[in-house]
Amino acid sequence: MKYRSTRSSNGYGDLHSFEDVLFSPGYAKDGGLYVSDYIPQITEDQLNSWKDLKYPDVVRKILRLFTSEDELTENEIEGVVTSAFKDFEFPDKVIHLEKLDNSMYIAELFHGPTLAFKDLSLALLAKLLEIFLKKRGKDKHVTILVGTSGDTGPAAAHSVANLDRVNLVLLYPLNRVSKIQELQMLTIKAPNVHICSVEGNSDQLDEPIKECFQDEKFSAEHSLGSFNSIQWGRILLQAAHYVYIYLQCCPNIGDKICIVVPTGAAGNLAAGFLAHEMGFPIKLVATVNSNDILARTFKNGDYSPAPDVAASLAPAMDIQAPYNIERVLYFATHGDSMAVKNIMQDFEQSGKVKLSTDMLSAIHEVISATVSVSDTDIVQAMQLCYSQYNYAVCPHTATAVSYCFNVKQHEKQVLVCLATASPAKFPEACEAAGLGLSTHPRVNRLKLETEISLPRHTFLRGQDWTSQLKGLILKI
Repeated sequence: MKYRSTRSSNGYGDLHSFEDVLFSPGYAKDGGLYVSDYIPQITEDQLNSWKDLKYPDVVRKILRLFTSEDELTENEIEGVVTSAFKDFEFPDKVIHLEKLDNSMYIAELFHGPTLAFKDLSLALLAKLLEIFLKKRGKDKHVTILVGTSGDTGPAAAHSVANLDRVNLVLLYPLNRVSKIQELQMLTIKAPNVHICSVEGNSDQLDEPIKECFQDEKFSAEHSLGSFNSIQWGRILLQAAHYVYIYLQCCPNIGDKICIVVPTGAAGNLAAGFLAHEMGFPIKLVATVNSNDILARTFKNGDYSPAPDVAASLAPAMDIQAPYNIERVLYFATHGDSMAVKNIMQDFEQSGKVKLSTDMLSAIHEVISATVSVSDTDIVQAMQLCYSQYNYAVCPHTATAVSYCFNVKQHEKQVLVCLATASPAKFPEACEAAGLGLSTHPRVNRLKLETEISLPRHTFLRGQDWTSQLKGLILKI
């Protein structure tokens, strides 16, 4: 298995190993994102043979399909997966499925150490980095740059804390994440984790990170890498939860189910598209908050950001630059990299682009709907879910629940909402919905922390953020 750029001239271009892509800044030299050279196909016989697999077993299967044995042995895959989930609430099970009624499930993806679905992939990525760094020798290291709108930051920090040859520089938008998310970052006491706040939004803090990555000399000298969803490893590993959910929830192998995906940068959505392209009979629905660029893009082809990123009750989705749209376009066109390249270059030059009818039709074959959900609708969905099922959801999950409540009576198939985070991480939203405080032992322990570090660096408005970020990396 090799990897190429989404813009690599329809099959012609540099091929890279899984290790190369894992340690890359995420962007290829031509500006595209990495994808596998081909997508392994799953037969119906394989589907049936996988039916009773536990989640860790599914992860092992997916990793094996997308990596070569000369890079990762069976024993190494076994060790990585076993160790990655040790800190999870249910290490053998990992994901819990809550059946609300005969047609609606909640897939709880948040039973990891930071109570968010990002733990599922980042715990594994950190272990994979360790494996390859050991093979590279004692003098090898990597510096991971991460921009977070809420949940990626805590998960990344926890996954790499105190690793010998990994440094993490983590940027988050000041006053635009929940208090619990901020505490999860600021209470990490590890010398290799460097927390930075930014006086701006999550899209703005992505810009200096991207500029560091695109400076090839600087990036190579300092071994820069990424844990954001530009990183192919995130997409690959997230595909596993779609596979597991399908195997658990489909009435009969081969039947279709609909998975409703709260999404921000579209990484989780791209992972679902990948699972579909592998042969799993799933239909996707994407839900976003009031930052509706994905809804406009996938509904009518209007790929253009709004002037500002609106702050919402679902802060991890406060994004106007969802970079994994590029991978969705690539999968939808079955690898037509020239079409993807033209669209993305037009967008980068003009700041907007109109998708063709054919492109939209290809997307709609997999993503049947994309819905923007307001803060008012988020609160109503949280209230309705609690009153009908005595079940609390976080505001991000509520965007998916809102969709299900609106269409459930018309759907004749199973609906599965992805619960991306524990409601205990968002007490402000729970209070706004009148649900009272949702608690969790990990959050309770966090509130008892007596030593909270301040962000070690703040990027101020009006200053050159890229120079500041480079200076910080040089100090590290």
